Amino acid sequence: MLKTTSNGSRHIDHSSIGKRLNQLEVKYFKGIYEDLVLSYNTNFSKQEVDKFHRFDSTIITLSGKLLKDGLNLGGKPQDRLIKISVSLKDNIPASVRICKEAAEASENIALKRAINQAKVAKETILLFDRGIAKGDTFNELSESKQYFITRLNVGRKYVQVRENRDNKAQTSNEDSVIEDSSLTILSDEIINLYNQHGTRINCELRLFKTKNQKGEELWFLTNVAYLTGQEVCSSYKRRWDIEVFFKFIKQHLQCKHFISYNNNGMSIYLYCILIAAILFVIYKISNSLTGFKLALLRFTLSAEKAMIKDIVSFCGGKPELVDLKLFSP
Repeated sequence: MLKTTSNGSRHIDHSSIGKRLNQLEVKYFKGIYEDLVLSYNTNFSKQEVDKFHRFDSTIITLSGKLLKDGLNLGGKPQDRLIKISVSLKDNIPASVRICKEAAEASENIALKRAINQAKVAKETILLFDRGIAKGDTFNELSESKQYFITRLNVGRKYVQVRENRDNKAQTSNEDSVIEDSSLTILSDEIINLYNQHGTRINCELRLFKTKNQKGEELWFLTNVAYLTGQEVCSSYKRRWDIEVFFKFIKQHLQCKHFISYNNNGMSIYLYCILIAAILFVIYKISNSLTGFKLALLRFTLSAEKAMIKDIVSFCGGKPELVDLKLFSP
């Protein structure tokens, strides 16, 4: 934006977009995002519904000179953190939550709030990492009939209720889970955990102790009764999809470089990023594209061409000539 000073000179104000974002209504962009999620679920979601709902958080660190509204959760005194909890369902970010309280440094709190806020369908299996570790949280999820699969720290104290000898259970949808042959199942136990006060929780969970090809022991915890041990382990690997999503929005959608530094502007910017991410997924599906790099290049060129056509049309030109003049060999 060109600005004129008191002495008549003119200069460009590079922060004008950020200042504008600070004053716009967040609910407008949130509404577009939520409507797009609904439209995707109606028109583009797989017919064989993905049974997994992945949850995770990511942190973006910025200088306190720029960011005043972020969290200070340790590290350098001048650093501020932006923590975002996201759920991934059917390849799109189905819900998002910006953490604003210091208590949400703990994933036990941040992810629990994200799960409660998200619209989790019945029979969906929640996938999350070891950030959620409280036995009381596992108990609450089980009491609310929400299925989950997660990792448990090796050596965690528990009480064995019984050994589960029926480890040949069949899944309700055999095509939805691929068994993982890279892990050896050592045991399948029905257990009770302890809460943070050392009190035994009367909630029966399944604990799978496994060993990978390097000889490392891995523990998996679930309240799903109908999966085998191999299916539980391979299902947990689907959680990695959300890590790929975080990498995508940070490296290619500039999620780590905000152009506004208060809560209002950052919220709007975040919703714009998620809108672009969903549109990219829709573009891939609509054009039967696989992979990432080539699809992203084609998506960028298509978006650029659409914007040029809009500008030409707005100026009274002939948008149908854009393809001929700019994009023909």
